[in-house]
Amino acid sequence: MRLSPAAEFAIRGVSVLAEAYGQGPISLGEICRRRQIAKQYLVKIFGLLSRAGVIMPVRGKNGGYVLARDPGKITLLEIIETVEGPIALNFCQYMPPRCQELDCPLRPVWRKLQATVRKTLGSVTMASCAATRGERHKR
Repeated sequence: MRLSPAAEFAIRGVSVLAEAYGQGPISLGEICRRRQIAKQYLVKIFGLLSRAGVIMPVRGKNGGYVLARDPGKITLLEIIETVEGPIALNFCQYMPPRCQELDCPLRPVWRKLQATVRKTLGSVTMASCAATRGERHKR
């Protein structure tokens, strides 16, 4: 599985907001500076995340972006699927499946792997990512 650059940038951008949760809005320029992301890429990505209710724009002189919900309620899976659509490791895992071989002996393997990836990404919250990053910076 390979994440698109858009998913990578989305995770990086949201991680900045998770680290600053409760401290007010952060400008798009500051988010881009902290994670070395080109601003033109993040504008479109943040539009998607805003429409999905992951982040929220704050207008005004000291505006920017904040998380729309507690970072403990936002998962990597949600961010990735907001930007890329549903994760499908191969043709068998699309809904509906794009594989015509219904009795394929590998289908259970792909299904199990797909479930493991979704479960893992769904269990990692932005709060846990922010906490891990904070611990590394304290050392």
